[in-house]
Amino acid sequence: GWDVSVIDEMEIDGYDALSPYYMLIQEDTPEAQVFGCWRILDTTGPYMLKNTFPELLHGKEAPCSPHIWELSRFAINSGQKGSLGFSDCTLEAMRALARYSLQNDIQTLVTVTTVGVEKMMIRAGLDVSRFGPHLKIGIERAVALRIELNAKTQIALYGGVLVEQRLA
Repeated sequence: GWDVSVIDEMEIDGYDALSPYYMLIQEDTPEAQVFGCWRILDTTGPYMLKNTFPELLHGKEAPCSPHIWELSRFAINSGQKGSLGFSDCTLEAMRALARYSLQNDIQTLVTVTTVGVEKMMIRAGLDVSRFGPHLKIGIERAVALRIELNAKTQIALYGGVLVEQRLA
């Protein structure tokens, strides 16, 4: 959708040098081939929404809190669809990200994504809100979202069991 730097077949940008956390999704085989990843970075320093796509904030102040992290670099090649537009693998990755976030006192995620992914998040029942209307970036209709990791999102991901109860 939008331009990214690629070195040795790997997407890379300056935010990779800022100590982000990565989730790698691997096959459960001896080769353990990676077929998905996510990146999260705290919002107390530079991050993509604030420093690369500030126009998607529509004049609002960029979040800056140890409890709000940016989600980016999301890619999964699972080849299957789940019941809500996301593959089962994607939904499991979302659950793992929510678990990790809540265990580390991350209460909100912000992300730059496409309108299509936003619609799938809403259909899945996540507590998603926009910073403002979408804008065309490259060939994509991009939007900045806030994803609250509250009871609504947890119930959408886990059913009636909240993460805190699952971790006890």
